[in-house]
Amino acid sequence: MPIGIDPSAPIPEPLADETVVKVASAMAPDVLPRIVKTQASYRQLVSSGLTGAEAAGLIGYVSGLPTNVSPWAMTQIHQLLFLRALYNEARWGEAERKPGD
Repeated sequence: MPIGIDPSAPIPEPLADETVVKVASAMAPDVLPRIVKTQASYRQLVSSGLTGAEAAGLIGYVSGLPTNVSPWAMTQIHQLLFLRALYNEARWGEAERKPGD
C-alpha cells in the first residue's frame, strides 16, 4: 500500500529537551571475524523467515568471508572455516607463512 507524502509539509523543529547528536564518523568494522555456531544460527535465521541463501550469506559475512555475487552455501562456509582453523591453529602452512626465504 503506497503512502502519500506531501513534499511541502513543514519539518518540525526539535523540542527544547531533545538533543541533536551529530556523528563524526561511522563505526569501524570488526577486525577479527566472529566465532559463530553456524548450524544453530542457520536454523534460527531460516525459522525467522530468511531464505537458506540469505541465511548462509549472513553467516558467511559475520564469519568474515567476503561477499560474493553468487550466494554462499553452508557447505562452502564450513569448508572455508575448517581450512581457516587448520591454518591458524596448526603447523600446516608454516612454510607459506615465512617471509621471503
